Amino acid sequence: MSTLLVLGDSVVWGQGLSPEHKTAYALAQHLHVQVKMLAHAGAKIGIRDSYTVTMPSGEVPCFFPTILQQLESYKEDPELVRWVLMNGGINDVEIQRVLNPMVPQYELELHTRNYCGRDMLALLQQVTARFPNARIMVLGYYPVLSHQSRSKGVECLYSLVHGVRFAPLSDPGLFRHELVEHCLRFWRLSNGLLRGAVQHVNREAGQNRVVFVDSGMHEGNAAYAPQSLLWELDCNDPEKIPDEVALERRAACELAAAGLLQKQQCWLSSTGHPNAAGAAIMAEQCIRAIIAARAVSAQG
Repeated sequence: MSTLLVLGDSVVWGQGLSPEHKTAYALAQHLHVQVKMLAHAGAKIGIRDSYTVTMPSGEVPCFFPTILQQLESYKEDPELVRWVLMNGGINDVEIQRVLNPMVPQYELELHTRNYCGRDMLALLQQVTARFPNARIMVLGYYPVLSHQSRSKGVECLYSLVHGVRFAPLSDPGLFRHELVEHCLRFWRLSNGLLRGAVQHVNREAGQNRVVFVDSGMHEGNAAYAPQSLLWELDCNDPEKIPDEVALERRAACELAAAGLLQKQQCWLSSTGHPNAAGAAIMAEQCIRAIIAARAVSAQG
């Protein structure tokens, strides 16, 4: 049976979602293929990394196995892989940098260009070479926060990511504004760079082997925004885990994490990831991209 291979981080893994609600499984059902899930939470592209470790669950955020190591670990017949769903880059940039307005804009942009541009291109070149019969989909990111996000939610997410109380030395309103601007810069720049890497690989191949897929989520769908499509931490009850696999992840975090703060961040790591409705929209976006790519191929 043909395979949909999934490589990447928590977004394509489907953080906080039961299998039937993950984007990859909805897509596989449409394509009538089986899923080979190698993605996991926290994975970075890892072009220059050799260290590896295995977590008790894909729900536990960890840089390793890197996405490149995920690719290298695939030992089945590559010619049976007809589809690849992948993403990557945000964990190389690091979410703490994205959600920190004290990081200079040029630094955020430099890391984003290096990882979502240069390193994604190198990874894509290896993926296309490894799977000669596959159509490859690169799924873009979405705005974790936007100017439509409620102020308390912005503060809540900042505190979770950094493990500190929201108490900026500067004006709180300005701090929140710049925090949101950082998220929006990463979203827009990363998607442009991912799209550019896709176009570069297609030019090299002389055909459209790879397609960029926009997540379909925009500023109104950010966490704590009016039409949010992301899991949200309950700011009034920060111990309440908001997703579908909370108990499973909590048990895995108890095994893998050291220290109360690390465990808490692991328990609540679904926050800011697409919920079931968000994952369904990403699956619809992938299906639309496939239909459009097929139409272009038929015309050619």
